[in-house]
Parts: sequence; C-alpha cells; structure tokens
Amino acid sequence: MKSFLAAILSLFIPGLGQLYKGHFVQAIIWFLVVGAAYGLLYWFIFALVPIVLHIICILQAYFMDNE
Repeated sequence: MKSFLAAILSLFIPGLGQLYKGHFVQAIIWFLVVGAAYGLLYWFIFALVPIVLHIICILQAYFMDNE
C-alpha cells in the first residue's frame, strides 16, 4: 500500500513519492529534472520528454525500497 501511495503522490508532484519513502535527495532531483522538462513545453521543444520523465518518476517511486 505504501508503494501505491508513493506512486500516486509522484503523479501529482514529481518527487513527492520518493520523499514519502524517505529518499530526500532523489526527491529533489526528480522535482527539478521533471520540472525543468515541463518548463521546456513553453517553447514546444521536446514535448514527449517531460511526460516520459514523469512516468519514470512514478514507476521509480512505486518500485523503490522503503527507507
């Protein structure tokens, strides 16, 4: 259940699931990387990149070990 909640949290805010599981550094990295990728959408550059990164972030939050 904890993994499912972590995935849901990362769905809404990238990195929040990692933070919930106790991985502070990974949470900050995901938040910054996915946020920057979504920022690129402003210029319509690399439109698929932020979506793929967000999905990877969600999956990583789900499958990572608890700390």
